[in-house]
Amino acid sequence: MGIQDRDYMRRPYRKPSVVDRIRASLGGWRGILATAATVIGLASAGIWLYRDTQTLVSDFGPEEGSLVVNINTASQEELETIPGIGPTRAAQIIAGRPYGGVDELAKIAGISPAQVDNLRPFITTEGETSKRPDR
Repeated sequence: MGIQDRDYMRRPYRKPSVVDRIRASLGGWRGILATAATVIGLASAGIWLYRDTQTLVSDFGPEEGSLVVNINTASQEELETIPGIGPTRAAQIIAGRPYGGVDELAKIAGISPAQVDNLRPFITTEGETSKRPDR
């Protein structure tokens, strides 16, 4: 019997913890650091790609609030650039044409005189649809 076989030399069995199992599956601390670096790299690449995509997508149409829209001649897409006007409300505006003045928008169900006052900087009944001067 050698010295290594003595009872006081043996270590008791200890069940590996979660951290021990992760460390072993990733190849130690180097594996953990490599995995963390990969995750950070992929996340930054994803953010970069998202920003690039947003730049491309925003170039396809006018931005919300960037136009002064003639509600008598504007297309559905132009009407939808008015803040708070969606596809349904734009269709209601088109159905109620012609308008003698901006205040006549209040006759559409769901648009109050207070909302007309909020929309006034973005709409007109004369001239053509144009970009807002403050943009």
